[in-house]
Amino acid sequence: MEYYFSGTIERIIFENPSSFFRILLLDISDTDAEDFDDFEIIVTGTMADIMEGEDYTFWGELVHHPKYGEQLKISRYERAKPSSKGLVKYFSSDHFKGIGLKTAQKIVDLYGDDTIDKILEAPEKLEEITGLSKKNRLAFVEKLRQNYGTERILAQLANYGIPNKLAFQIQDFYKEETLQIVEQQPYRLVEDIQGMGFKIADQLAEELGIASDAPERFRAGLIHSLFSYSIETGNTYIEAKDLLRYTIDLLESARPVELDPSTVAQELGRLIEEDKVQNVDTKIFDNSLFFAEEGIRSHIGRLLEKGKQASFDPEKINQAIEAVEKDLGIRYDAIQKEAIHQAIQNKVFILTGGPGTGKTTVINGMISVYAQLHQLDLRKKQDLPILLAAPTGRAARRMNELTGLPSATIHRHLGMTGDDDTSHLEDYLDADFIIVDEFSMVDTWLANQLLSNIATDTKLLIVGDADQLPSVSPGQVLADLLQIPSIPQTKLEHIFRQSEDSTIVSLAGDIRQGKLPQDFTERKADRSYFEAGSEHIPKMIEQITSAALRSQIPARDIQVLAPMYKGQAG
Repeated sequence: MEYYFSGTIERIIFENPSSFFRILLLDISDTDAEDFDDFEIIVTGTMADIMEGEDYTFWGELVHHPKYGEQLKISRYERAKPSSKGLVKYFSSDHFKGIGLKTAQKIVDLYGDDTIDKILEAPEKLEEITGLSKKNRLAFVEKLRQNYGTERILAQLANYGIPNKLAFQIQDFYKEETLQIVEQQPYRLVEDIQGMGFKIADQLAEELGIASDAPERFRAGLIHSLFSYSIETGNTYIEAKDLLRYTIDLLESARPVELDPSTVAQELGRLIEEDKVQNVDTKIFDNSLFFAEEGIRSHIGRLLEKGKQASFDPEKINQAIEAVEKDLGIRYDAIQKEAIHQAIQNKVFILTGGPGTGKTTVINGMISVYAQLHQLDLRKKQDLPILLAAPTGRAARRMNELTGLPSATIHRHLGMTGDDDTSHLEDYLDADFIIVDEFSMVDTWLANQLLSNIATDTKLLIVGDADQLPSVSPGQVLADLLQIPSIPQTKLEHIFRQSEDSTIVSLAGDIRQGKLPQDFTERKADRSYFEAGSEHIPKMIEQITSAALRSQIPARDIQVLAPMYKGQAG
């Protein structure tokens, strides 16, 4: 539910100039949140320039932070008319170089009421102020124009129903042309701004009188349907006939009109001709996914064919393996030893296996053998030319715990900060041997970015479970790489990590092979089977978790897994 909070900005707690994300402390003067009885509230969200000590109204939803309590996550905001005192403080702040308190006061005195509006309308009057150099004057006006121009644009976009974060993307993309494009070509937003929904653009277009059979409406519908299909299904392409069907359904549901499919098909043809989307044998790709897949193919080929590879005598590798076995107090089986040989002797290697099959033990062996052959001291963790990565923070921490070596997310290694700009990611990763775990979770976009940042002479080890679900985002990169004959690979199948009375790992192995053991419904030491109709599932889950808690099992160690979010079991 949306609430408004009005008040004075007491303090700016945090601000990120590149993303405009800010955290503020608001001294509340008015709100329609009847149950909120505090005098202050933390406000978070994307905002243009904010002035401490000035009055604002924020709209948004109340969210609970586990450490800081209730906060307002804003969707939009509005600045009250700034006071003269506030303007003097603002103009003399770090936002504007070369302007002190005295000069700031002169500016406010010169322009009087509506100071900022008047400055932007007649900036030449600033020449009357002594002590303000031309350089500082021009910089002051430009900064003011950026800040207040952005606020005006954001306010107008909010009136059009465009969320604040998306509004910043739009303003950043179109700059001073933002309102002109939004008000004259609203469907361009769907083509140019990732995440811009079709329905918002369509509602705006309808208000502006753009017809339901306008070609630009068909184009926007096609682009939106294509991208949404990839996000929702995980597929990187869609058949042309299916895309047309989805798009027509979208267009006709958004406005009550019956459309001629041939006219929509014509616009699809134009999008293909203009390279706005890609067509391969009637398979239609979003551009970003098409070129990411092409990038994966190209970079894998580069690593396989052009990189230099040190060759080692197999007997020397065997001796290194024996030393590792002695050091770790273990014995590798024949398949595990072969996997270590393959990883050492090849530029790119894929290791797969289900839970309990010893992937981590083999990875530790590969690292130790590699270190011995290259005369590396694994105790010098920060200076090693070995890089460990995983797609999630949890997986990266697990790698660190199991190998004893530094590990981080792929995003962190690449320097990806969460925005869509990857133009700065030009340098190769500083490593001779890169190991990426949980690769089934890596989507098409991330895989392409990672591979493009691996130097040609760097060794790459890809680790994952081929039977695990693919990434949430589009693509099944690991499964596709496993289909390439030129990439050497080993699948570990023998289960090692299982106690004598454990049955879960072997059960998982049977299910992966499409088998269900006869004792599936029997009670075991580590598993129980309960059968219930869908309407009874919530109550049964409650009873089972309550019993677990009574048995002194910590709540943090209880997980409920369901096949989908919807339904009684979700």
